[in-house]
Amino acid sequence: MPAISSNPDQTQAQIDRRRGRFVPWIIVAFYVAFMSGFMAFVVIAFHNPPNEYTAEAYAKGLAYNETLAKADAQAKLGWRTQAVYSKGHLDVALSDSEGRPLDGARVRAWFVHPSVKAHDRAFDLRPDGAGRYSVAADLPVEAVWKVHVTAEQGGRQFQSMIIVEGR
Repeated sequence: MPAISSNPDQTQAQIDRRRGRFVPWIIVAFYVAFMSGFMAFVVIAFHNPPNEYTAEAYAKGLAYNETLAKADAQAKLGWRTQAVYSKGHLDVALSDSEGRPLDGARVRAWFVHPSVKAHDRAFDLRPDGAGRYSVAADLPVEAVWKVHVTAEQGGRQFQSMIIVEGR
């Protein structure tokens, strides 16, 4: 079918060539739009790294039986902790399986922020006598914190975790 043209000197091939010139540009525009959106998401991802990750996750996964053995050894110790956090002060009471206070232990507390790893804090607790240990814990922000308490005495280790709210 012959093309209708305002210029009678144009051939059908010239008309078809002019009509199809915009098709490659539509394809280019589609890929540019697609790739620019994709690159925007890549830039956002690299500017906001994840705050929660496990270093050496594969090796830790393989060592899970060792973790279970440590948990059994801790349960056999029978040690108990009572921890209270109030007004920026952490108090921990340690007792053995018979309820006697544990003195002379090295006690450490890790305050873990729920979303920002940079806010995490670690403190060494000072002994107050009669199995009690304490520290003034200056925390950077108000939050609900996980507090991991570790006590070591005579080559034995005990760990516990509490949830506290405050600053």
